Amino acid sequence: MTIELYNTSLTDYSAPVESPISNTTGELPEQEPALDLGHLLGSFDSREEALVFVEEQAASQQQLVMDSRIVKFDAYTHVELLTVTLQHADQTTAIKNYYLVLDEGY
Repeated sequence: MTIELYNTSLTDYSAPVESPISNTTGELPEQEPALDLGHLLGSFDSREEALVFVEEQAASQQQLVMDSRIVKFDAYTHVELLTVTLQHADQTTAIKNYYLVLDEGY
């Protein structure tokens, strides 16, 4: 299985995140208007590898991933939401969201 990690296009990370999939009958990710290939951060073999990448990216910016959660939008799509809680050097926290796009079913 290959998992692609995308930045969400949201700037307000506390706002509810909706699925970027407009057609739940199975359009390929490159056909989805809300998945901008410019937001692709990388491809990984597992969710755990994608999370390690996020943790390393946060560490390079003096942030620590305090919590993470992966949620499926629904049973019919190949996109999941990864939400991480980041702690900054000044001990403040922030939430950041990512999309995980799975190749299962292709």
